[in-house]
Amino acid sequence: MQTTPILQTIRKFLNQSSYASLEVTFADHLVLPGQSHLPMRPVYKSNSRIVINKRPEKGLVQMVVVDNLVFNFSFDFVPPQHQEFYLAAMLRLPSPLDQGHLHMDADQLTLSFRIYAKDPKLRVYVSQTYTHIHKLEKFRVPYVLPED
Repeated sequence: MQTTPILQTIRKFLNQSSYASLEVTFADHLVLPGQSHLPMRPVYKSNSRIVINKRPEKGLVQMVVVDNLVFNFSFDFVPPQHQEFYLAAMLRLPSPLDQGHLHMDADQLTLSFRIYAKDPKLRVYVSQTYTHIHKLEKFRVPYVLPED
């Protein structure tokens, strides 16, 4: 089975497409939470989506995490260049999320962040790994999270 390279697909969309948004549906999504340096029960999902929004006026890219376990959120990141491996900070994360990092390569897209709490014992660290692009859909207008 041929797989679609994740980083190359996103980079190509950002550099060569006239569309504003790219919705990526992944066949596999693994969520690994942890608290107080102890792992919690992993969660496996399928058909999870993220959306990439171009933001040329700001020199950044926005990623919208559409199928998150608790709440949907978005963040900004610096566009990836021509490397085979990409690591960047997740900028403008909504509270209570912080300390976020984005990693992409050909095989996976990983988001790692902390859910902040004043009490260190209540802080949760989350790693979400998406693999195997199942579907790509482009849109002319940027995707906006619905208001709750």
